[in-house]
Amino acid sequence: MGLICAGCGQVADAQGQLVETLKIRDATSDYEKARAPLDRCVKAKLVAAAYADARNTGESQAWEAREHEDCRAAAAAAGVKLPVSVKR
Repeated sequence: MGLICAGCGQVADAQGQLVETLKIRDATSDYEKARAPLDRCVKAKLVAAAYADARNTGESQAWEAREHEDCRAAAAAAGVKLPVSVKR
């Protein structure tokens, strides 16, 4: 019985990686299409989350930094001043 599913773990891992890659690609594409400052803020968060789900810490942190910048720009465009203590 065990031989029937030999390699199933590798297939499942490959499919999981494919799903994560597609989530990242979709989130990045949505970010690139976003024009409004608030949309870019939200979409950057979704890209960061997709990278975090894929356990890609470096890219996740880079997108978190971009999210921070985009959210500050969105707040400024809305005439809102964020407190210094707010991280994101």
